[in-house]
Amino acid sequence: MPLPKSLRQPAKRKNSSSGSNPQLRRKPCRICHNLDPRGHSSSVYQMESSKKASTSLTLVLDGLSLQKNHSCRFCGVLTQALDAFFEGWRGKRGRFTVDLTEKRSIKVRIDDGASKSEIVEIYAGSASRSPWPTLGTAHPIPSNSGSDESFDFARRCIQDCLTNTKHTSCRTSLSSITPKRLLDVGRVTAPIRIIEMGTHPTPEELKYITLSHCWGTGPVLTATKENYYSLARNIPFEKLPSLFQDAIIITRQLGLRYIWIDSLCIIQDSIRDWETESAKMSAIYENSYITISATTSGDSQTHCLSDRRKPVKIDYRNTTGKEFALRARKILNHHPDAKEGTPARPTGPLTTRAWALQEHVLSTRILHYTETELLFECKTSYCCECQPSRKAYSTTPALIPKALGNGKKYGICDAWQHIVSQYSKRELTVPMDKLPAISGIASRIQEATKSDYLAGLWRENLTSDLLWSANPSSNARLEPSWALDAYRAPTFSWASLDRTITYYEPDDHERTLFKPNIEILETEMSLTGLNSLGTVSDGWIRLRGPALYALLTSSEKDGRPEYSLLIKGTSAIQISHDCLLIEDEVPARLGEVEKTVRRARAGEEIKEFKTRVLCLRVASYGDWLSGLVLGLSSRVTGAYERLGTFAAGIGETSRAGSREVKLV
Repeated sequence: MPLPKSLRQPAKRKNSSSGSNPQLRRKPCRICHNLDPRGHSSSVYQMESSKKASTSLTLVLDGLSLQKNHSCRFCGVLTQALDAFFEGWRGKRGRFTVDLTEKRSIKVRIDDGASKSEIVEIYAGSASRSPWPTLGTAHPIPSNSGSDESFDFARRCIQDCLTNTKHTSCRTSLSSITPKRLLDVGRVTAPIRIIEMGTHPTPEELKYITLSHCWGTGPVLTATKENYYSLARNIPFEKLPSLFQDAIIITRQLGLRYIWIDSLCIIQDSIRDWETESAKMSAIYENSYITISATTSGDSQTHCLSDRRKPVKIDYRNTTGKEFALRARKILNHHPDAKEGTPARPTGPLTTRAWALQEHVLSTRILHYTETELLFECKTSYCCECQPSRKAYSTTPALIPKALGNGKKYGICDAWQHIVSQYSKRELTVPMDKLPAISGIASRIQEATKSDYLAGLWRENLTSDLLWSANPSSNARLEPSWALDAYRAPTFSWASLDRTITYYEPDDHERTLFKPNIEILETEMSLTGLNSLGTVSDGWIRLRGPALYALLTSSEKDGRPEYSLLIKGTSAIQISHDCLLIEDEVPARLGEVEKTVRRARAGEEIKEFKTRVLCLRVASYGDWLSGLVLGLSSRVTGAYERLGTFAAGIGETSRAGSREVKLV
């Protein structure tokens, strides 16, 4: 018979470090919180569904404190992962961001601009033996981008896009415009060669792949007038650059016969052929079966089918000494941001190239070959090898269809300005390609708006388009803050400079208050080639609007130039200058000269000045306005050139009178 409760011995208290009483448990590490998202003062609790709750926590850790903490086994997990992937982090007072989410992997990144896209992911090697309750597993990524598993991933993504009834945007009627040439690569026993499609291409010829790639600074295999007939007979596989070989392998693996590669399908030393075919970019990429984006390849000699770094093992033992399978791998911060509505962000040399932006915006489907995995985008959805479930995120190919489906004019114009802002961050090997390299996107915008194109601006949205600003970005010190040596576009166009530019983004209330202050009287653009949306040799617009003279002064603050407007009866108004400015003289009446301000060219001495300029009110938003700062042109007598933009209260420019102004 069991003893009565009153006579039983009280149970011994468990050790405080492992007991069930919360007050007796060992306190979490003050640095890493035992890599547990729960119970921290900054923990965020949210319901993933009606029955399932999730907790997340973001920690910012000091690198030196992390190195010195040898007593915490969880800090040891972090230091092992950092040692494996971030060489040289020890001994520095760096900061690390650690993202913890219940039942998911841990994301660790260096908290600086240079390495922000690189993430170390720590995860349990087995879901059945997770070393602690809140740590989850990660989807395996093949160790080679040319593996059967990676090709299977690509095929599944494409097949789902082609057959999914929700992908209506991906099956819009295709353009009748076709590339003049393709590369025939589909049969191993037949020669690889350039073919001409003719006026009535076969259904098989209409099913082709496009390659988006960096040319690089080294030699590139190109089609020329001299070698064209040789390339049309036979191109030995071993004579092709490494990247082109990989593109052919991918084409064959996806079951296709034809691929379009710009350097081979456009005769590069024929101006007429280049202008004709480059003007078709919109249709060529939109009509293609899929675009292969060689994101990580810096030139045509660099493979995109390559080995990836394998995950590393992390040593971890719990308090009883039991060892668990723990892994870490490097991934890239490429996922779309659902909250911000931004598309995937693959990183690599190709993402810095200007031509590649329109290739990706115009494509119906894209397969990005990145350093760590494959990413797939179409006009409807996105997925990647680390998150293979397809979701309807914002994507790069969906930017224009989404804007067109908006049904509002400002939606299309906003999309254009967003694309131009991103485009301005990218580099061109040939500076004169600034307008041609975005002309494919411009053609899609023109089809929708029927508007006149003014060297990167649209007549129907000119009031807003004129108000771009040169943005002092994070790499502003590396950007050329000078006027171009050769003419490329009128000064009112962003294409006249090599600067990162932005547009003001009004909220919904400000849109209702927006009012143009200018009237467009006349415009003219002089083209230099066959592409109506391409290179210009000259251009001007004549406007009527409220304008007044002011003094523009220059000064320096913290090593950076500042320019301010002095208007009688108001305080100084700082302007957003297009580039460095300099005082100059232009011819005036009776053989005299008049002082003005213009954009400075490289090598010119920058001095302080106080000189008269013209301020043109362009648009107002309720009780404040935006306008252009203009200086007399030394190139066209009586005309004005753009120097920058300004914003001010309505009252500060109340003395402005109506005036006709010609901008060049």
